[in-house]
Amino acid sequence: MNHLTKLILLIFLLNSCALISQSSNVGRLEKGLSKAALLKDYDTFRSIYESANAGLYKYRTKAAVDSLFDLQRTCIKEGLTHRDFFKILWEVIDFTGSSHNELGYPARLDKRLSKRAIFFPIPLIYIEGKLYTNKTVEEVPLGSEIQTINGVEAQNLINQLTLYNTSTDGFNKSGKYAFINTDWLAFHLYLVLGAQAEFEVLAALPGRATKSTKVVAVKYRDFVLNFYSRHSKVLEEKLASTYKYTRLDSLSTAILDVHSFVIGPPKSEEYADYKIFLDSVFLDLKNREVKHLIVDIRKNGGGIDPNDLLLYSYLTQRPFRENTSAFTIFNDVPFAAHYLPDYKGEQAELEEELKAEHNLLKEGKYFQNDTYNPLWQPNELAFQNQIYLLIDAEVASAGSLFASLVKSEQRAIVIGEETLGGYYGHTGHIPVAYELPSSKFVLGFSIVDLEQDVVSLPDQAKGRGIIPDIPIHLTYDDFMAQKDGVMARVLEYIVQQH
Repeated sequence: MNHLTKLILLIFLLNSCALISQSSNVGRLEKGLSKAALLKDYDTFRSIYESANAGLYKYRTKAAVDSLFDLQRTCIKEGLTHRDFFKILWEVIDFTGSSHNELGYPARLDKRLSKRAIFFPIPLIYIEGKLYTNKTVEEVPLGSEIQTINGVEAQNLINQLTLYNTSTDGFNKSGKYAFINTDWLAFHLYLVLGAQAEFEVLAALPGRATKSTKVVAVKYRDFVLNFYSRHSKVLEEKLASTYKYTRLDSLSTAILDVHSFVIGPPKSEEYADYKIFLDSVFLDLKNREVKHLIVDIRKNGGGIDPNDLLLYSYLTQRPFRENTSAFTIFNDVPFAAHYLPDYKGEQAELEEELKAEHNLLKEGKYFQNDTYNPLWQPNELAFQNQIYLLIDAEVASAGSLFASLVKSEQRAIVIGEETLGGYYGHTGHIPVAYELPSSKFVLGFSIVDLEQDVVSLPDQAKGRGIIPDIPIHLTYDDFMAQKDGVMARVLEYIVQQH
C-alpha cells in the first residue's frame, strides 16, 4: 500500500474516532461494554467478513481494507456503548461498498430506546444539496431549509447521516442522500447526535428570515407517525404500485411502471400473472405501433429473480444472461456458532443449495454453473422503437441490474438520477445474518459476488451506479406542489422530439 493510501486511511480513522461519543443531554442510556468483549466482537466480525463476504474486495484493495480493519480496531476502548461500537463497525462495512450490507441493534436494546422520548420529531428530505422539513411539526413549517440542529450545521449532518443511511455498490452517494427521507432518520440522527430531550432547530422558509425553534424530543413511534403523514408521501405513493401500464395516444407514447420486482418466483401464480401482463402490454404496443415507451423503475429496490430478466427480454434485441460471473467464497457456512438462521434447518438447506449451484471451484472461489445462469432470448414481442428508462437514487439490486442491462444495450435514453445499485455488478442474491457474541449486533450481507452482462461504457466508472444520459431530479417546487416534475419533463422531452 502506498504512502498516500496510508495517509488517507489515517485521516479517515482520526475523523471516525473523533466523532464517537458526542454529548447527550438526557444522560447515558446505553451501558458501556468491556474492551475485551468489544475486541472479541470486532475480531469475530472481521473473521466472518473475510470468510463469507465475497464482495469484500470488490471496490477496494485487500491492503486498503486490511488497513482499515486494523485502524478501526484501535478505536476500541473500555466502556464504549453500542452506539460507539456501531460506528466503528459501520465505517468498515460502508467502506467495502455493497447495497446489501446491514447492521442491526440488538432487539432488546432497540425496543428499550424506542420507548424513550429522545428522538428528533421532524421528517426531513434532501433536495438539491439541502435538507428541508417534510412536515410541519410544532413551530417549524413544512418546506423550511434546515441550517443547524443543536448547533450542528446541515452539511455536517448530511455528511454524517450518509454514513448510516445505506451502503451503495461502490463509491457513489446518491442513495445515501435519498434515504434521509425514510423512517430510519430519527434513529440515524440518534447515532449522530446522541439522545436528546429537545432539539434547537435553526431553519428558514425560502425568502424568509432564519428562525430558531426548540422542539421536544419524541418516542420513536411518534416520529414514525409524523413520517407516515409526511408531505412527500402523496407523490411517493404514485410510485408505489408494483406494475401498471398507461397509454398517452396523443404522443404515441406509453408508460410502463415497474416499481418493484418483489412479485413472485417462477411457477408461482404471481409470476404467471406478471408474464400475462407483460405479454398484453407489449402486444398492445406492437398492435398500436407506439413510438415511445417510458419504462419507469423509480424506487425499484429489487426483488425476486427472474422478474427483472423477464422484463428485459421484452426490451432487448440480443441474447443475454443475468451475469457473466457469479461466485461465493464458501459452500459450508463458516462461523456456524454465530450464524442466525430464519428458520430451523435453513443452514443445511443453504449449504445444499450452494453445493448444487456454486460448485465450480477455482482459486478458492465457488463459481455458479450455467444451469442457474441460462441464456435468455429476446421475446418475440420485444419493443423495437424508442425506449426511455426512468431511474432514481433508490434503484438497487435486481432493479439496478435491470437498468444496467437496458443502458448497456445503448438503445434507451436513460433519464433521472444515478442509482445506488452498481452498473457493472453487485454482491447480492443470497442474504445471510450473523449475531456478534457480546454486543448482539446482527450483521447482514449477501454472499454472491456477480458481474453483470454489460459492456464497458465511457461514462460508467467502476464503483458507480447507472449514470443517466439526461440528469433530472426532484426540485423544491416539485416537492412543495406534490408534483411529479420528473415525469413532466420526460414528456416535454418527447414532445420536442416530434
